[in-house]
Amino acid sequence: MSKFPKMPVRRANDRMAANDGLAFLEKELEKVDAKLLEPLKATLWPRDMPVKTGGGFLENIAAIDVQYASTGKEEDNLMFDNANDIPVIQADLGKTVWRVFNWAEYWTLSYIQKEKFKKTARNAEDILTKGIHLHFDQFCDKNVYTGFTKVGSTGLLNNPNVTRVAAASNAGNTSTKWEDKTADEILADINDALSAVWAANEMADNALPNHILLPVAQFGAIVTRKVGDDGDKSILTYVLENNLTTQQGKKLIISPCKYCYHAGTDSADRMVVYINDADMIEFEMTQPLTRWEIERANLAYKTPYVGQVSEVKFKYPTTVRYVDGI
Repeated sequence: MSKFPKMPVRRANDRMAANDGLAFLEKELEKVDAKLLEPLKATLWPRDMPVKTGGGFLENIAAIDVQYASTGKEEDNLMFDNANDIPVIQADLGKTVWRVFNWAEYWTLSYIQKEKFKKTARNAEDILTKGIHLHFDQFCDKNVYTGFTKVGSTGLLNNPNVTRVAAASNAGNTSTKWEDKTADEILADINDALSAVWAANEMADNALPNHILLPVAQFGAIVTRKVGDDGDKSILTYVLENNLTTQQGKKLIISPCKYCYHAGTDSADRMVVYINDADMIEFEMTQPLTRWEIERANLAYKTPYVGQVSEVKFKYPTTVRYVDGI
């Protein structure tokens, strides 16, 4: 008979294995950053496009335009003695209609998931709601810049009613790209576009462009390249000081835009010159993103969000110009 007492048999769950114990210790020592690492996504439409908010859910949006003309043989409306052919003013009214687009998305969360999240010190509803707001902003971004192919809409960068031209070639007639051009040639491209828009609108005081969008690479290049070998001024600064808009006492803004890359004819990089003003161009957020009533079914919460926006309203297409091949 053995002299040693019989040891009790331990069940498997009486004691952690060595690996389990190490994992448990690591968990206890783990520090969780309180800040949630959200996706790096940028939406820039508020910078580049005026928006009008309100109106509720609509079928479409319309605006009335007018053209004036005079009857009579005297085109300059000069009046002479014994004149009996006095011109009469006439107004030709027309209507332009823009479509509106509905947007919807919802988040769902089971009762059990909601209870589990209470142990994490994070609010699941807040996280999911932020995701919906991000997706709506991205929807507005695409609506503003390019529109949606599936419904045949266009945006700021690809409206077929806007005049599009190729950039001029450099001095050696070898390239239209800015990487092959001098500071003066780049300035000439910009001033040519500014003056062309202004001239197309009878040089009206409010028809001088104040905003230019460039592909990111071209914008970065004019920020870093200097004017001349010994210059201490960037091409961007040089252009901002010497362009037509600035010389007329107005402010010109030049901004990078990811949608300009390959946006032109034959996938060329595009420069967009326009007037960033609600009197010329805008879109409407007729129904801002709104949370509708929470539904409860199948042991889960379901919360829908709905919004509505219009396509970009080009009120005066002649105040926008595309320059391709920069």
